Amino acid sequence: MVWCIIALVLFVLEMFTGTFYLLIISASFFSASLSEWLFHTSTTTNNLIAATFSLMGIIIVRIWQRNRPNRHLAHPDYDLDYGQTVHLIEPISDGLWQVHYRGTIWQGCFEHSDKIESGDTARIIGHKGNILILTSIANFTNGNNL
Repeated sequence: MVWCIIALVLFVLEMFTGTFYLLIISASFFSASLSEWLFHTSTTTNNLIAATFSLMGIIIVRIWQRNRPNRHLAHPDYDLDYGQTVHLIEPISDGLWQVHYRGTIWQGCFEHSDKIESGDTARIIGHKGNILILTSIANFTNGNNL
């Protein structure tokens, strides 16, 4: 029963993080719970089942993520924000900028290390969640954005 409760708690936490890792670990704990319920396995066996399934799942997710194309960059045919101009207000930290776009303040970061200053304009080339991926106007017009 403890394995099932832990699996449920991890599953709920996964809903807040948005990664697959807690989901994989939750599924492995649930498999240990099923093993205990169906076969009356020992705690050591349940630990081994949970650890093995967690490790296998995490390796599979890492391989899947590595082989996925870079999805945060936009495609001009599908993303209405692609190519739109933003005005840089000020740098925040860790390469993030406050930018003015669509009448409000957004956060943006540059895909490449562009020479930029407050007051400059940039173009949107993608998204990472709510953060806009930007490039300088010169890079955008030269086609160096992707």
